[in-house]
This record gives sequence, C-alpha cells and structure tokens, in this order.
Amino acid sequence: MVHRKRVAAFTLVELLVVVAIIGILVGLLMPAVQMVREAARRTSCLNNLKQMGLAAQMHNDSRGRLPPGRGGDGFLTWPVYLMPYLEQISLHDQFDLKAKYADQNPEVVETGIPMMFCPTRRNSGETSEFETKGEPAGAVGDYAGNAGTPEFFPNLVWADFVGDPDGVFNSGLRSENPVVGNRLVNGALGRYRLANVVDGLSNTMLIGEKAVSYWGARQPGGWGDGSIYNGEEPGTAIRLGGPGFGLAKSFRIDPPGPGAIPIFGSHHPAIVNFVLCDGSVQAFSTSLDEETLRRLCARNDGMSVSIDQ
Repeated sequence: MVHRKRVAAFTLVELLVVVAIIGILVGLLMPAVQMVREAARRTSCLNNLKQMGLAAQMHNDSRGRLPPGRGGDGFLTWPVYLMPYLEQISLHDQFDLKAKYADQNPEVVETGIPMMFCPTRRNSGETSEFETKGEPAGAVGDYAGNAGTPEFFPNLVWADFVGDPDGVFNSGLRSENPVVGNRLVNGALGRYRLANVVDGLSNTMLIGEKAVSYWGARQPGGWGDGSIYNGEEPGTAIRLGGPGFGLAKSFRIDPPGPGAIPIFGSHHPAIVNFVLCDGSVQAFSTSLDEETLRRLCARNDGMSVSIDQ
C-alpha cells in the first residue's frame, strides 16, 4: 500500500478570508495616507507663499515699492517682477519688461515658476489653453495678489490705472507708467510701498490662492486662469475679498466662470492659504466671514481685525 504524505495548505475559504481582511486594512489605511499626502501638499503651498512674501519684501526694500499687479493694460504682471528674488534671474532676464505680454518670446512665457503652482491643484509646467486676444499661451499660476475690497469693484476701479483702490497689488498708475509706441517708457513702477499698508502688515493680505473652477482650469477671461504673466486679464493675477466676494467654498462649482467675480479660493479641503504683508503665512477657513475678509484685504480702512475660525 502506498502512503501519501499530506501537505499543509490553505483552503480556498481561508484564502478568501485573508484577502478580505487585507482589503479591509487597505481601505482603513488609504484615508490616512491621503491625509498625510494632503498635509504635505498644504505645507508646500504655504512655503510657496512664504517665499513670495519674502520676495515682495525684498523688492520693496531694493526698489522702494512693491511691484504693480500689472504695469499697464496687456503688459506683464507681478510674478515677473518677483523673479529675481525667487532665484529666477535667468528667466526674468529673458522677458522684455517694457513690452506687452503679446510681444514676448512665446517660449519664455510658456516657462513657469515651480513656486507659482499649488501641488494640490496641479503639476508645475501647465500652460493656458489659449489667451483671450490670441496672444501666445503661457504658464498658469495658482496665486493672486490682494487687489483690495469690493468697494472698488464697480467700474473696474480695482484694476484700473487711475484712482486709489485699497489693495496692495493694484495696477500701476498711468501717470507713472506712460506708454509710448506700445512700450512702457519706465518699465513697470508699482503703486505702493509697504509703508502704505497703514492697517498693519500683520493685518493685511499680500498674496493668496486664487479660486479656479474645476470647469475652467487653464482658461482665461472670466475663468481667470489664463497665463499668470498676461496683464490683459487682471483677474488672472489679482483678486478681491469682502462682502459678496467671500472665499470660494469649493472648486467643483461653476463660479468663477465667464463674467464672474475675481475671488480667492483653493483646492485644499475647507481652507485657503495666504501670506500677509509681514511675511507670515496662514490658512483661513472657507467659512471666514466676509466682513473679516474685507478688513484683511483693505490696507487702509483703519479697522481692527479679529479672526475667529
């Protein structure tokens, strides 16, 4: 008689039980992994803003003023002027600072600054799908300068080249930035100094994440996501905050769509990151009340700020 030696092995039922347990453990682990990844991305975003805040301060110290939101209609925007202070001198030197965006080298405007991209929203290197007036598509960006409050939104005062809006990154004054032969005579001269932030540097927004709709990513015009260098569309590089202009609650909504309002917002869950004029960074809840946001965006309203989040 032949005796067969029995080999120990799992039964099919036992294998299915083990697979089910592993699946449950992975399901429990994945949210934690995602939370850790988002925390890292959020920290990276805050670091981007910190570096931009320091760059703006260095620009103010070395040139006597903050850069303008845009030097003139269709000219370059503030990220270009901060490049020398963001270790991007080589890229900065390839721009013609007196020329309009439309007249820049197309290969240059396609080159993005890694620091201008929030890792939660998208990868660096993305460009706009097109530009509103047929200009070359260019690098997009996820941050906008504080142009003030809705009080100056009517008649486009917030983005105009005259008047006295209450932001920090407003368009340069026409009287100080004359255009001759389609070129800025003096380059782009900013409107304000940090000394003009009379409400206090720690009480005033400098730069924040801009709202970009899921449906309008990389689209210019009212979607506000054209090239971050193109001053043809002010809402691409500067935004407002206050009553009626609260922080976007989500990016999976239609606004800010064509013709919509230029507001701040992010792809982080329930928060929007900012750097203040003193260089400190802070994440504000999307439920921040609009009056508090207004006071944070106004540089000279004389109102105290109390943040209760």
